[in-house]
Amino acid sequence: MAMQILAGDIGGTNTRLICAGVSENGRHILAEKNYPSANYSGLIQVIDVFLAEHEIAGPVDAACFAIAGPVESGVARVTNLPWVISEKELINKLHTPRVKLINDFVAAAYGIPDLQESDILLLQRGLAPDKKSVHSDAAIIGAGTGFGASHRVWLNDGYRVFSSEAGHAGFAPENAEQNELLAWLQTKHAHVSLEMLLSGIGLVTIYHFLCEVAGLPESMVINEAMQQTDPAQVITEQALLENDVVCQRALNVFIDIYGAAASNVVLHYYPVNELYIAGGIAPKIQDRMLDQRFLQAFSNKGPMSANMKKITIKLITQDKVGLHGALSQAQRYFI
Repeated sequence: MAMQILAGDIGGTNTRLICAGVSENGRHILAEKNYPSANYSGLIQVIDVFLAEHEIAGPVDAACFAIAGPVESGVARVTNLPWVISEKELINKLHTPRVKLINDFVAAAYGIPDLQESDILLLQRGLAPDKKSVHSDAAIIGAGTGFGASHRVWLNDGYRVFSSEAGHAGFAPENAEQNELLAWLQTKHAHVSLEMLLSGIGLVTIYHFLCEVAGLPESMVINEAMQQTDPAQVITEQALLENDVVCQRALNVFIDIYGAAASNVVLHYYPVNELYIAGGIAPKIQDRMLDQRFLQAFSNKGPMSANMKKITIKLITQDKVGLHGALSQAQRYFI
């Protein structure tokens, strides 16, 4: 008998929903769509629209939703969105007790086995796992609307994933310029978190710092473009085209911070064999992530520098890993 499962990846920018049928013959996708999160009052409203648009009339037998924010006792608050989501409300809505909320980077970790070779870009070839085990413990990180991280560990006969809120830890500067950046932000905020800089908004913050504090001259053309469209997109595009000195410098500082933060996460979870980089930003700047700049910042860890060079680093180039991870977790109810 075929079962119907529902999954979602809920972020500050987009809510992605997917519905699949599960039977003895495997899993097949019935419907999938992205929705702008800010256009809706909550997840249940988006689910109503999704089910109606795709004429999904049959019962939902299990559901799992990946949330960009902490999940505690079956309740999640989306960090960059005024939504509160509860398993209890979803159970009542979907008429099934098989509903689970998980952190979005937990979902990303569970989605890794579904990735194709073409979905992964190798940034650093580290050491193979110990011959006694073919299973790799890993850290998973990513910058997008915010910054997230999780830890994947092989226990007994399967992977278990542990969530974190690493994006809200304090920003740790690595050089004089970043010290100045932190000092500037501390005049505006009581707490300067990592995701204030490792996010789309963070890239724009770095750009303004370079203009206002470092004294780099801002192009009026860039300024006007940033008022017309997403400023982070403008900065990224102009930096990649090498059309503007300030945009290029902003992206360089962003990558320096990204590399240092990536190895900080690895050190917190050490020892691990692999680091996976997900999130919406890295795929857009993948050519720059392949440069030595990121790897130099990643390996600059004093006595642990040699250890950092042993970590295999993989960049996930598609944006559905969290969605498919949530779908896999929903399917586990029937395995």
